[in-house]
Amino acid sequence: MVDGSAPDMNPQEDITRIRVLYTKGESLRFTGHLDMQRIWERLLRRSSLPVRYSQGFHPRARLNLASALPLGFVSQSELLDFWMNEPLPINEIHSRLSNTAPPGLEIKEVSQATLSEDALQVQMAASEFEVEFFDPQDPEELKEKVDDFLAQDTIMRRRRKKLYDLRPLVLEINVLNRENDEPALQMKLKAEEGATGRPDEVMHELGYENTEYLVCRTKLILSNTLAKVSITQ
Repeated sequence: MVDGSAPDMNPQEDITRIRVLYTKGESLRFTGHLDMQRIWERLLRRSSLPVRYSQGFHPRARLNLASALPLGFVSQSELLDFWMNEPLPINEIHSRLSNTAPPGLEIKEVSQATLSEDALQVQMAASEFEVEFFDPQDPEELKEKVDDFLAQDTIMRRRRKKLYDLRPLVLEINVLNRENDEPALQMKLKAEEGATGRPDEVMHELGYENTEYLVCRTKLILSNTLAKVSITQ
């Protein structure tokens, strides 16, 4: 089943845990988290890899996505683990996944992870994002908005009827100068269980509606040193 936790498995030497770094492009921009899980289940089934399945009447591929990406966002750095019943060369796994991936989902890296690691969601520490504006922005005005945001000690917001402080969830915000001289934003936000910052909520506090920009996740940062600490594009 897709339960976000490392599955209970027999201590067979042949069982392997495979980690995949992939993109979520424009064609998948409005595909939700549960639908992404279904896409991966179909992808793994079509790949003919020796994927490990749950037991019972409705077997499900054992897989684990690192972090849900909100609707309307794209990403250059999504992360997923799945388990196989027997080992195969990494380049063969990469090739089979790439050949069956739908448009918008590009397989960037494939590696083997340690079986004893925690679930990816538990290892998540932070995410980095870039925000591109649809219309030209004044760099100085944008920097002033960012400075005012960062100068605040608390920024109280409500999410799912619960009040929370957004400010400690924001680790960094920087104004970037793109090649076309149009400014963009780079953010590093906490992504821990129960303490996750969202770029759209930061942008709302800066005075922008979600129709004025596009968010791209560029990096996932894991707390577990066994997982190379940072998985990036």
